[in-house]
Amino acid sequence: MTNTHLTIPEGEAAPIPTGAPGVQLYPAPFEAVVGLLRQGIDTLAAAERFPRVAIPPVVPRALVERAGYVKAFPQLLGTVHSFTGTPAQWKELAPHAVEGGAWDSEQRASDLVLLPAACYPVYAGLAGKELAQPERFAVEGQCFRQEATSEPGRLRSFRMVELVTAGTEAHCLSWRADWLEAVAGWLRGMSLKVEVEVADDPFFGPTRRLFQAAQRAQELKYELRVPVADGLVQAIASANFHKDHFGEVFGFTSEGAPGNTACTAFGIERIVLALLHAHGPRPSQWPDSVIAAVTGGS
Repeated sequence: MTNTHLTIPEGEAAPIPTGAPGVQLYPAPFEAVVGLLRQGIDTLAAAERFPRVAIPPVVPRALVERAGYVKAFPQLLGTVHSFTGTPAQWKELAPHAVEGGAWDSEQRASDLVLLPAACYPVYAGLAGKELAQPERFAVEGQCFRQEATSEPGRLRSFRMVELVTAGTEAHCLSWRADWLEAVAGWLRGMSLKVEVEVADDPFFGPTRRLFQAAQRAQELKYELRVPVADGLVQAIASANFHKDHFGEVFGFTSEGAPGNTACTAFGIERIVLALLHAHGPRPSQWPDSVIAAVTGGS
């Protein structure tokens, strides 16, 4: 077996705080593990054809409005604001940019928002199509969510890799079940203590409990939960079935009916944190068996 440790720099991989909760810097050993995880996901996905789509860190505001994200999760969404006034108007505000104060008082929301989930632009890209066969995509995005806590792994800026499919209900349910099993096996192969649980999303507002109960009753979301720090277990991956929500919203069909969708999502930073917690802060010293499991090898 090739000594993959040669690709991991010496030193500790602990993230570096920036002073802003949930926003961190990542040293070279951490990023080396991120690269190995991408390799592992590629290995898992090799049996299927997943065209890659590069997702930008900002998306049209109209997209997340249409998809229902604004209505369901307004507390998490980050908007993009900018100054659209005149030079004369800025002259009044400019001193605040140095002294501190309300230099942003004339900022206005633009037509963009920060990407909340990597898969959303894919569904919009299927708008109006009849899917002759199931569609598949592999996406990665730098996502943002305005998390309310700053516990380890509860990041506001984070990377999400997703494998996505669209087609009939039967296809999406079977695909989701296969990927839930595959990802659980992959993570357990890394000697991580994985619990697979029915879960719900953090809906907001007076109807949140109703939506969460319905989501759990229909088993639309499964999370793979792993310790990421002492006494702290978090979801590091998930397998989701959206039914025909996005098919209805964006008008794509499969076999003449609104298309169904499913996705498998990987929280990249959280998986690295789980590995650091399980195997120590220096990835260059991890057992060869762990490195091989991360990359999908044997």
